[in-house]
Amino acid sequence: MLEDDAREAIVAYARRLYARGLVAGASGNISVRLEDGSLLVTPTLLSLGSLHADELVICSADGSSYIGARRPTSELPLHVAAYRVRPDVRCVIHTHPTHCVGWSKTGALFPLDTVGAIESLGPIAFTRYERSGSRELADVCSHAFARNVDTIVMERHGLSSVAGDLETAFLRTDLAEQTAHIEFVAFTLGVRGAGTLGAEP
Repeated sequence: MLEDDAREAIVAYARRLYARGLVAGASGNISVRLEDGSLLVTPTLLSLGSLHADELVICSADGSSYIGARRPTSELPLHVAAYRVRPDVRCVIHTHPTHCVGWSKTGALFPLDTVGAIESLGPIAFTRYERSGSRELADVCSHAFARNVDTIVMERHGLSSVAGDLETAFLRTDLAEQTAHIEFVAFTLGVRGAGTLGAEP
């Protein structure tokens, strides 16, 4: 993807994420790997709902340097690690969806027994808590991505999805949150087969 096109695409998906309630405040971040291998990423401390194309930051492939008026997202190590282990990946979307994060506090992944989850969500993994923005978090997530898992629920933190394009990563993010929401409602209603809160699926 060319840089100008990537800037416009990131802004469009950032606003879709915010409109869907998949991020709040200044949380969440997006990146795209450009043709030259550099990364175009969202800045830190800025709402995805009000993002503009000229506020995005270009970073080196290893995250060691950047160009832009703002600093890149504090989760840059996570993005760099994902691209390092997945040559097929062209974008990363990291969000804080309410029901995904709520389920993660049980110490396990929500059940994946709905039709949407089975047919459309694809491989998904659960990772134990590591400090936000840390090398440890990047390492834990990269190990999961290296196993060709495309979506990760991060304990007490959020959701990260990688893909070859932003539309696919967005759809996986949206569907993961819907799945977690459905399972929460099913559990609340006491539906048989909804899964046991806190149990491995």
